Amino acid sequence: METPGSLLFIVTKGKYTIGAGLPPNNKDDSYILRATPVGKLMKATKILFSPDGEMFSVRGGDLYRGPMPSEKDLDWFSAAKKVGKVDWGNFKFLLFDPHGDLYAVTNDGDLYKGPAPTNENMSWLYHQATKIGSFTWNSLQALFFDPEGALYAVKSDGRLVMGDPPTSLEDNWFDTCISISDDDWSKLTHFISFSPEGELCCVNEDTGYMYKFPRTTIVKTTYSHREAQSVGRGFKLGLLFAFTTDKIIHRIEHLEFVPESGEMVSKRPAVLRSQIYKNDSDNPMKHTFSFSQTLNETSNFTHEHGLTVQEGAKVVFDAGIPCVEETDGQLSIRINMSTTHTWNIMETNDTQVCEHGQKCHDAACP
Repeated sequence: METPGSLLFIVTKGKYTIGAGLPPNNKDDSYILRATPVGKLMKATKILFSPDGEMFSVRGGDLYRGPMPSEKDLDWFSAAKKVGKVDWGNFKFLLFDPHGDLYAVTNDGDLYKGPAPTNENMSWLYHQATKIGSFTWNSLQALFFDPEGALYAVKSDGRLVMGDPPTSLEDNWFDTCISISDDDWSKLTHFISFSPEGELCCVNEDTGYMYKFPRTTIVKTTYSHREAQSVGRGFKLGLLFAFTTDKIIHRIEHLEFVPESGEMVSKRPAVLRSQIYKNDSDNPMKHTFSFSQTLNETSNFTHEHGLTVQEGAKVVFDAGIPCVEETDGQLSIRINMSTTHTWNIMETNDTQVCEHGQKCHDAACP
């Protein structure tokens, strides 16, 4: 499959509706109106995605994690797992680096780093995270990573800066980070983030327009507002935003199931043949028990994959898959609107195995 692109999630103000779709790409694109409704996120205050596409969200003081939402009438919190409580309303910033480590800035200005939490009864802040910064991190207007792992921030004076993320309290990141723009970025922090492809995107809080800065082939160390391209409007209606990797199938190059490489998840005993021996004499009885029997062995492979397709999308299969016969032609999936689908694949394999057994048995006298 080709390298996946970006998917933009938005939570609207008031109704807390989650919309998802391909990011906007022209100045008249009203993304909020065309985004596919994929659920509700009632009373959420933060939303973020891990690098593998799992969604995290904060409501009140609790943190939840779960799969990407897909049911438009479902409140995502009702299906997600609570993995943190009490502390999570006290963070100003929550963000993942490209390796999956979670960074958090408290309202008091401390910076912590740790694994993504999995248990609501274990305090992430006091038992799993490491404090790597103190006092001044809450002064930032925005904090985010690029796909290569560099840490970016918009400082209190509106300057855009970048640097390697700190690793301990001895690292003075504010002294070592470098300024990468002469412009004031304060009005662009309603949403500012790198897309998975590495394009810097931001929303102007006054106009509601989204802008992007095209990615270059070299490491970009300066950003000028003159380079910004307007790619969409209407974003003042958005409360929360987040990028993740989409699941659009652009092209299947090869697909093969190897059942013998699968994992055995259950076993049960089977009685192939039984024999009862009764010795009515006074002498030990010797008998050889043997059998040969052919059995049917069945294995199943099941895979479920969610994907999002845009209007007019067409998928061409060059090789056969279990649910599509191999053909020299092409299979087209025509979609009338941008929507999310779930693709189920199952393959059952039946083989015959021959079991042999032999045992010399001594039957005792009664």
